[in-house]
Amino acid sequence: MVSVFELRIMLVIVSVIIIVAIYIWHRANSKDQVIGSIRLDELDLTAEADDMPVLNEAGDNETLPDDLRSQFQSVSKTLREETLSKRIRQARQTHQASHNTSHNTPANSAAADSKQMLLVFHVVAHQANKFTGPMIKQMMSELGLEYGPMGAYHYNVERFNKKHSVYCIVNMLKPGSFELQTMDQFKTRGLTLILQLPGPEDGLKSFNIMLAHAQRLAAFLNGDLLDENHNPVSQQSISSYKEQVQLFGLRATRQTVPA
Repeated sequence: MVSVFELRIMLVIVSVIIIVAIYIWHRANSKDQVIGSIRLDELDLTAEADDMPVLNEAGDNETLPDDLRSQFQSVSKTLREETLSKRIRQARQTHQASHNTSHNTPANSAAADSKQMLLVFHVVAHQANKFTGPMIKQMMSELGLEYGPMGAYHYNVERFNKKHSVYCIVNMLKPGSFELQTMDQFKTRGLTLILQLPGPEDGLKSFNIMLAHAQRLAAFLNGDLLDENHNPVSQQSISSYKEQVQLFGLRATRQTVPA
């Protein structure tokens, strides 16, 4: 027969298991905030994605005549480009202001909200050269990036049978988006890689993935790897980035753990 003391021990163990399960569930659902792209107020590439009119489903072709469908697609493309351009412009202004007050520390890309952090790299063509659409498509395929929301390429991982964006790549020039239909004729001076933390992967792991991909892009496309302020990325700045990412992860963990 179970004693009162043993019964109490069993209840304590069950309570601990329930608390741990709730914490893990909370962490998993909080990671779901990054679905397909960035979710900062200053740079949300998918906030309007669900509301954007896009004719991708077979059923849409049956409900609209040809003349209306072409107009509908044109409006959809314009809305996506305007939204993406606005978000990127706002993000750059915010991070430039943050940089001016951060004693020029290369990894101070955190937004004013300490619960989120934004890291940006640029891969820029040498001098008057440009990256072509076929070259970009080839590298996106080799690096495992997929074309997704707001005309950006995303490096995705699957969580709970759903794809989540670890980081994304956009056109460095306005409006920032890529159009698959015109990629064969597309040219640009540079690409911008954007990582928001927290995300679906560990922060340092996500940063290392984006850094490795940025370095491969720069090597293959014969470009320069620059930070968000268009300064060359050095080994020293990389170490500083990693330190900032680790500190951010520690702060986020303390804020999440129940008191």
